Amino acid sequence: MPVLLAVPLAILVFVAIMLLLMPLSLWLRVRSGGARRQARPWLISVNFWGTLVSTGLFAVFVAIAGIWWQGAWVYAALGWLLGLLVGVLGHYLTRFEAGPQTLHYKPNTWLVLALTAMIVARLVAGMVQGWQASVNKVPWPDSGWLSHAGLLAIAALLLGYAGMYAWLLRRRVRHHQRYRQFDRSPR
Repeated sequence: MPVLLAVPLAILVFVAIMLLLMPLSLWLRVRSGGARRQARPWLISVNFWGTLVSTGLFAVFVAIAGIWWQGAWVYAALGWLLGLLVGVLGHYLTRFEAGPQTLHYKPNTWLVLALTAMIVARLVAGMVQGWQASVNKVPWPDSGWLSHAGLLAIAALLLGYAGMYAWLLRRRVRHHQRYRQFDRSPR
């Protein structure tokens, strides 16, 4: 009998710990998101290709979800296009420091904070909607930014941002490497 009580209690404790650590996790994400970093070409390439694979898998998921959720493709496409624009904005707001051997960059802290706040707002809205749907039997919205398709739009926005930012950062690093090689050549 005690084992039967221990398993649900352990699950409850785990969920409570995760909820309590969420603000700390978000604060650390914002803090490290705007930190100065060295642009390592191999790491940036892995990030770029990983984002492309994630985008492809996301497109498959949206195709499947489109069967049940009305407007999934429209919201995902709009979110992804908006994410591309935010990625371009993020790249232009990034501070670059080119040294003789390395390139350092520092993403814009305010943009990182805005993206994190968007995630928190959507997470809280989803939790409230889930609570209302399960306890008060309020139906989940079929359309709009508070629907399931709206959740896909937020995910698509983040994927579009990450993909565009990684691609532009990869171009910047390649440009830096190319001109660094010319600087070392004998004259």
